[in-house]
Amino acid sequence: MGMNKRCLWQWIDDNFNRFDEDRIKEIGPNLACAEWLMKNGAQVRWKGCKEFVSHYDCLPSVTSSNPGQFLIEQVHAGKEASISHIGFSYFENCKNISDIEFVGCNTIDNEALNKLNILKDYLTNLKINGCLNVSDQGIMSLEQLKALKYLELKNLQFLIKPEAAIGHLKTKLPECNIQYNE
Repeated sequence: MGMNKRCLWQWIDDNFNRFDEDRIKEIGPNLACAEWLMKNGAQVRWKGCKEFVSHYDCLPSVTSSNPGQFLIEQVHAGKEASISHIGFSYFENCKNISDIEFVGCNTIDNEALNKLNILKDYLTNLKINGCLNVSDQGIMSLEQLKALKYLELKNLQFLIKPEAAIGHLKTKLPECNIQYNE
């Protein structure tokens, strides 16, 4: 029973993360991305706003007068979020995303971190805390994020010595302030 239930949830997660190019054409990259994030339990903060928006119903309706008005600046995915690398293509053309936090989000894995390179020219702040499916392989792939100014790594599983991975990143991202603790 346990395995079937797991497969069902995996199928639902995969389905909810499926990339829909037509939706992007219809409502634009930022709203389509926000829709994907919220559908999967993550939150967004629009550029020019202080508050995070987490509920699907709070998404602005798109009219021809305002499609470019809503630009995602910050993304927060916590324990309740089920975003996965399958949907990361939604980040394409979301050029205002500068800040992402993954906190206890177990659908975030090494493959997801590797796919963050979609945001390599824009992402300046990244926090990864307590994501059980992230290891040093994923951490090392963050070297692609050339715009990164602040990186916070907490409560992660390292397969090799953390110092090696962190040292590698410090070499590759000299402009980035890297905070690490176990």
